[in-house]
Amino acid sequence: MTYLIHCLYRPGGAQERLPIRRAHIEYMLEWLPSTVFGSAILSSNGGTPIGMVVALNVSTNADAQRFISGEPYCSAGLFGTITVNPLVQMTPPYTRDFLESELEKCE
Repeated sequence: MTYLIHCLYRPGGAQERLPIRRAHIEYMLEWLPSTVFGSAILSSNGGTPIGMVVALNVSTNADAQRFISGEPYCSAGLFGTITVNPLVQMTPPYTRDFLESELEKCE
């Protein structure tokens, strides 16, 4: 089953994510085998991150909850809202190469 995890930052959360972005991307790499897709959610003007969305192909809702509870942005208290819902898979994920190139930008 695929689960959609939709998270919106609390006020100030988007700015506070930058020092822990490396840990977030490393965590996403660990979960990449189960990831259907993941994306930042941007404001309506397309310029400001307001959250993230991740679709995971896991066995149970408890597995999806385990993912989000260990996610570094969540552990740091950056999200104001988090929802987890079953989803029908429609698109493929980015590749490991893409995430590793993003990780290099964290220096």
